[in-house]
Amino acid sequence: MPLEDAPPQQLLKTYISTPTTRSFIIIHQQAAHERILYERYKAASVGKQIPSQKSLFPATLPLSAPDAILLNELLPDLNQLGYTIEPFGKDSYIIQGTPADTSHGDDRAALENLLEQYKNFTSEIRFSRREKLIRTMARQQAIKPNTALSEKEMRILVNDLFACTQHNVTPGGDPTFIEFRPDYVEKLFGR
Repeated sequence: MPLEDAPPQQLLKTYISTPTTRSFIIIHQQAAHERILYERYKAASVGKQIPSQKSLFPATLPLSAPDAILLNELLPDLNQLGYTIEPFGKDSYIIQGTPADTSHGDDRAALENLLEQYKNFTSEIRFSRREKLIRTMARQQAIKPNTALSEKEMRILVNDLFACTQHNVTPGGDPTFIEFRPDYVEKLFGR
């Protein structure tokens, strides 16, 4: 979709409005970022590993026995996606690094949340373990609503979205943007 060079505008700290050569679009920033991350993680899972950012203060992650088994099964894929996690005694792990392109904060809570979301996603039997993990990570790491973005961040997000092979929907099938063509807008106003 050919975009105009006009600066994008953030609406309600959740949407990005930008003109195209034939219309204007409203992008849901979280949905768009989820699509971008999904395609990035998908490519990394079958190719070049995502770089890991070493933690200045590695976090210890104690888990229940079932969660430790699950994490152990996911470790090869997590390593490919930029995590550096090592066993540390019975049912405990040390998070030595996280994907370099994600926001850093409470790595322990983020990984616990990732495992919880993954477990809730496991009812989808049509997806492989790796596909479930990639979808879960993309959803978890995506920019959340009510996050202010600079003009540069919005431009990068919009350009990255339209560089995706399938830019119009999230991995789960939700729209990433809505296009408003002149005839549709006129119809909304009853003209």
